[in-house]
Amino acid sequence: MPKDTILFERNNITIKERSPQSEIRATPLDEITGTITVVESERGIFFRFVPLGLEDVITDDWALINGGHSVVYDKNDGAVSSSPLLKFRYHFNFNDLRSVRRHHMVHGIAHMVFILKDGTTLPAFYFNHGGSKELLQKLAQYLPLEKSTQDTRLYIVKDNLRRDISSQSISAFDQLNLFDNSNDIMKRFQGNDSRRTAIERFSRVTNFLKDTLLGPNELISTTETSDRKFEPNMTALTESLNGDFRESNNDGFEVIYKVDFKKLPDVARGQPLTVKEWQMSFDKDGRIMDVKNLKERIFRGGLESHILRREVWKFLLNYYPWSSTRDERTELIKKRKSEYHTMKVQWKSISEQQKQKNTLFRDRESLIEKDVTRTDRTHEYYEGENNVHVKLLHDILMTYNMYNFDLGYVQGMNDLLSPILVIMEDEIDTYWCFVGLMSRMEQNFHLDQSHIKSQLSNLYTLLQFIDAELAKYLVENNANNMYFFFRWMLICFKREFSFDDVMYLWEVIWTDHVCRNFDLLICLAILISQKTVIMESKFGCTEILKFFNDLSCNLDLDTCLLSAEKLYIQLATHRDIPTSIAKILGLPTGPNQQYHSTIENATYPRKIYTEQPRGTMNLDSSYFRQESEPSLVPVQHETSAAVLNDFFTMTPFQF
Repeated sequence: MPKDTILFERNNITIKERSPQSEIRATPLDEITGTITVVESERGIFFRFVPLGLEDVITDDWALINGGHSVVYDKNDGAVSSSPLLKFRYHFNFNDLRSVRRHHMVHGIAHMVFILKDGTTLPAFYFNHGGSKELLQKLAQYLPLEKSTQDTRLYIVKDNLRRDISSQSISAFDQLNLFDNSNDIMKRFQGNDSRRTAIERFSRVTNFLKDTLLGPNELISTTETSDRKFEPNMTALTESLNGDFRESNNDGFEVIYKVDFKKLPDVARGQPLTVKEWQMSFDKDGRIMDVKNLKERIFRGGLESHILRREVWKFLLNYYPWSSTRDERTELIKKRKSEYHTMKVQWKSISEQQKQKNTLFRDRESLIEKDVTRTDRTHEYYEGENNVHVKLLHDILMTYNMYNFDLGYVQGMNDLLSPILVIMEDEIDTYWCFVGLMSRMEQNFHLDQSHIKSQLSNLYTLLQFIDAELAKYLVENNANNMYFFFRWMLICFKREFSFDDVMYLWEVIWTDHVCRNFDLLICLAILISQKTVIMESKFGCTEILKFFNDLSCNLDLDTCLLSAEKLYIQLATHRDIPTSIAKILGLPTGPNQQYHSTIENATYPRKIYTEQPRGTMNLDSSYFRQESEPSLVPVQHETSAAVLNDFFTMTPFQF
């Protein structure tokens, strides 16, 4: 049998595993170091990543393993062992690759992200000793790669790539693919006219593109040359965007390409609210003096500790009224304690004989027992056999089942309850905070799922107004139902971010500081950031679903919050916003209504992302740059290259 030929090999490659549980508990599996090889065999050319320690471990065959422990065999002694590292052993055929994204900073470690044709997204591979460029060159030898014009770091495997590259330069408008690329946002100018007529129409758009000088679209050939250089053959692109450029789509929504907000305030994340700030927010009677300012502080930076959350969450979840005094809260605690014990006694006193005659109660109890035993069991608060906190989850959910028997218990409620118990560490306080949370989210768990479907429909409505091109693509691929966000909406991102990030995100959302349905804008910001990958990879409905599932715990939360708020401000300040959009976000719909910024005097420190956070994947470069004014007009100090990059990454909002 012919031996496999190694075409490429690089050691000291690192992948970062971000657990959905507490980030505080560092484990040896937080970073996994191994070796990448490209191997040619009779079956084809394969990419392989093997973690250190598994070099002599074999299985029946290579497989892409998505999770869990696996039983493997050691070559040396044949002993059977269980290795948690095996799920980080990756392998795929070159023919299954859809795209690759290479991130390279001047001062930083380059990394690559591979996306397969079925939507599977592998973790980011960090090349600690270099080699990412050489691997990209090796891919180009065997695959028809084309650099995306929308994202210069993204390379798409073209199914029918034209391999003959003209030696003549391509004009600026050809470089923009105004007429030949159906994915380009400018193609709508073509219509049925000739190229000359279309360019004449295009020239009528005042100050949209001026002095455009571009080189040929860089295509990576598939020749065997190993020393090819991968440098974009592009020069400067400058923009003069002094007015509004709008166009209506066939759905009646106005597509926003450029809105100039000269008085737009800074959008910034801030430092967490401290215990000292919290203590100083009360008057002598224990009443909060400035609720609006306090909510804004929480929205900007969250809360600094679990100890502080234990108190503030009671207000955010309406256990305590915001206007209550210290004495009123003391009396409320006594009342709630008595009410809880009364309801708990009710279900505990039901005999086995009574349960046999109440199928609904029996089925719900059985479902709760099954769900709590698998709720966040890798978190330190719930790990181990006979964990008392798991028993508390059970009792609280059973009591809520009695409290709201019409709704009862539905799977997913356990996910919402778990972080609250971790914070409160008290059964009664946890229960009443959970009741407050369910008053916000109860509609998510109705049997007909009408509310979730309505929210997903609202999300698509927002997308139509902001990015009609992406909305149309989803329709063409039967993905406009937005079901790939179903889990995100159902349990409020509980499984999409780390455990600590989820608590931070929840308290931000609970403030209701910016607008109604802020969670929709978070989803929208993430979706738009992935537009280039989705469209240029030609993902269908199934691939999109798989792709977004793989984003779990691979997103930077502050980045998402910044982008969502910018989307809101751009919508809220738009002078022609449709009534349907205004109602979704709770904006005024009457004539001459104006948005008044609530962050005009904000002085909190800003996060400025100059490079991609480690462990974060697939976010557009515009996600990681916070300018003094979130406008589409380039600032004076930007280089022409930076302006060019911004133009090709806006979709059409720039974050």
